[in-house]
Amino acid sequence: MNADMIAAWAVENGFQAIDSGNYRRHDNAGVITIEIKRMSFLLIDERQGLRPRLISRLFKDIALSSGSGRLQGLLLDRNPTH
Repeated sequence: MNADMIAAWAVENGFQAIDSGNYRRHDNAGVITIEIKRMSFLLIDERQGLRPRLISRLFKDIALSSGSGRLQGLLLDRNPTH
């Protein structure tokens, strides 16, 4: 995985570009922000009434073949009841 692949995935999944390397999506549960760094990305999950959940991954830790699936898995784990 690399920064371009993360950015493309973000746009394909409804995230709006805030500026270079930062994407944000609003939904009924709250706001998700993706910050793409040089060698990693940070996903910030902010739900109303709860502390923000931070998930950071190095690009090298996400296999190319399953990268988009793993990213999708981070969002699917976004259960508002937890």
